Amino acid sequence: MEMIYALLSSVMFAATFLLVKIGRESASHLSVLWITLTINVVVLALSTLFIDIPKSLNLLDLKFFIISGIFAPLLGRLFQFVGMSKLGANTTTALTLTHPLITVFIGLLFLDESGNVVQILGGFLIIAGSVLIAIFSGSNANLRISNGHQIYLLYPLLASLTYGISIALRKVGIDQLNSPVLASAVTVSSSWTILSLYVLVTRCKVSCSGREFTYFFFAGILSSIGPIFLYLSLAIGNLLLIAPLAATTPLFVLVGTWLYSKKNEKFGYQIIVGTFGIFIGVTLLTLFKN
Repeated sequence: MEMIYALLSSVMFAATFLLVKIGRESASHLSVLWITLTINVVVLALSTLFIDIPKSLNLLDLKFFIISGIFAPLLGRLFQFVGMSKLGANTTTALTLTHPLITVFIGLLFLDESGNVVQILGGFLIIAGSVLIAIFSGSNANLRISNGHQIYLLYPLLASLTYGISIALRKVGIDQLNSPVLASAVTVSSSWTILSLYVLVTRCKVSCSGREFTYFFFAGILSSIGPIFLYLSLAIGNLLLIAPLAATTPLFVLVGTWLYSKKNEKFGYQIIVGTFGIFIGVTLLTLFKN
């Protein structure tokens, strides 16, 4: 069941990405981030009204969720957006998708997570397949970096680091306090609070058209459900198994893009290899997860 939850999480984030991609016209990345996070906070805050929250709960009990929210989505998306503006979407996404390696490394080294060789191979195939799809599914599928721009590789690498750390922290937090809805609410609220302070201090303009808001609204709804599925998977699953599955978003983005605009989407052999790699990886994790 944990694998289904992890994949559903990827589906929700893929749908979010597609809605933003289709709906965004002139709104800045900061506007998109703040609007969707605001919707996340409202939806998840309302959701907490329907769950049982321990009366003795205090901020210290929520520390891992708060810190994980600072790392991602806040810092992770920030570094990712800057990387996209400097290097392009394909290069940035491909490097950012290495974040499960960070999570697995932390899990093995610090969290006493364990896995066999077949599981590690399956995870590697999923990551490699996702990276291939991310690189070659765009209209300008290459990884060539012009001279002088190599320094900008730091941004997607930092995004990978922050996403990887965030997922590891979420695993620690959910093991101590098993409440996926509350955990999701605290995580996004942490990101939203800091981002809102930044917007106020810098007086950045947050705006979008009515059409854009419609898309961002539904994107915010779906991206509110995504973290809940991720926490559900982390609560019952091994970190080494969940982290790679949570990085399969490009596969579902590819499927959604194909369904939305079949005529414009081209499938090279790299896409086929990447998809096959994910399929084999998921199969290995399913058969050898115990």
